[in-house]
Amino acid sequence: MPFYKDRVFQWIFILLAAFKTAAFAYLFWANPLGEQVLVFPDSLTYVYPAQTLLQYGQMWEAVSAAPMLLRTPGYPLFLALVQLAAGNLTWAVAAIQNFLSLFLLIPVYLTARLLANQTAARWAAGFCAASVLYFTLSFAVLTETLCTFLLAWFVYLTVRFLLQPTAHSLVGAAILLAAAVYVRPAAYYFMFAAAIMLVCFGAGKLLRFSAQKTALFFIVPLLLCLAPWHIRNAAKTGFGGFTSVGAYNLYIWNEDYLAHKWQVSVPQAHEALLQALPPGFSELPPAQQVRLYKAMAAPLIKESFFYKLSRAPLWALKTLFGANFVHLSRLVTGGSAPQETLDGQMLNHTTALHTDWLRRWQEKLLFVLAAGQVFLTVCLGIGGFFLSWKQHRAAVFFLAVYCVYFWAIGSTFFGAYARFRAPFEFVLCIFAAIACSRLGAQLPHWKKYLPFKQS
Repeated sequence: MPFYKDRVFQWIFILLAAFKTAAFAYLFWANPLGEQVLVFPDSLTYVYPAQTLLQYGQMWEAVSAAPMLLRTPGYPLFLALVQLAAGNLTWAVAAIQNFLSLFLLIPVYLTARLLANQTAARWAAGFCAASVLYFTLSFAVLTETLCTFLLAWFVYLTVRFLLQPTAHSLVGAAILLAAAVYVRPAAYYFMFAAAIMLVCFGAGKLLRFSAQKTALFFIVPLLLCLAPWHIRNAAKTGFGGFTSVGAYNLYIWNEDYLAHKWQVSVPQAHEALLQALPPGFSELPPAQQVRLYKAMAAPLIKESFFYKLSRAPLWALKTLFGANFVHLSRLVTGGSAPQETLDGQMLNHTTALHTDWLRRWQEKLLFVLAAGQVFLTVCLGIGGFFLSWKQHRAAVFFLAVYCVYFWAIGSTFFGAYARFRAPFEFVLCIFAAIACSRLGAQLPHWKKYLPFKQS
């Protein structure tokens, strides 16, 4: 049965659409923060290149005439198209992203049905619809919603290929993964892991598709899709990499260690790192900037290694179980913490708990509900991986590596911020649904252990 004929899916889709419409109306007309609730510190670095593309036909770095290299073109192009079509940026982007997060239910439903059954597919759609993270990120001028939408379709096509190998599924998966990389370069290195796994599955006879054909229909499309941006960077900047954000992050994300060492706030440490760059740094050729970032980062990373290692378990837990509560509180209540607190916590989320945002009973209740939803999804999702292992080993292994990759990369240098769970939370929703489906199937066997008779 096609997904759109499933009455349960229809109701989940309709209810989520109604909820999103009501939330959008409230934010647009009643939220005290107005348009500012959609804007994050990173937003300008995407908005500015979008505006220069519309005005001058080229993407430039924020507040600079240099060609854009820190960001990749996917999200600025998306913003430019939205502004061109709607004549508005922030609210129009939020509207489109809410549509994307609504239609995210489709690949989630389809993937769960491939891995299990229709009951699991319905549960998966329900878990995804209830996601606090996807609700909040729909109302943010950030890359996560668009990237997650593309990755969800990539995951669906990859799982379909692993279960029913066809060339068009593999080519489609490669194109979607490349598109996600253009939106958010955190997915860049996963391409290598995906290629290695798929080729090894073919070589190991784990699927009816040779390693040579896998390389032809997956690796070649990836290279063809990503080569133009590499060529553009080399021609315009002299730097042949895909983006300079890796070198920038190696340097700037030592701010948490320096804040701890100097006993200052994270924004103060962030500013100190920027001030420590050589005079005229922004005027240097991009390739030289990248070399300087790496050179200046090396001693800091060496010095902070054991500190970061000691904090890694906390950061990993915060990335996995974080409820994105700072943003959620601003969306629902307008937030009660001062702006300077917001600025520090938006830059870096390595503290244990944001108590500044838990002053009122409404916020405490909201936190319990949000944290409960995340905890339930993650725990059931992990259980679902184990329950699915024997049935679809190749697909489950692939998705486990996928989740661990994005979890690890979001917990190391990126400040333990819950939004870095976005690329893999929908996978947890799928496996949480499989766990619920399996548990539901066992209920008839449990009746004999109940202390009362069932009518």
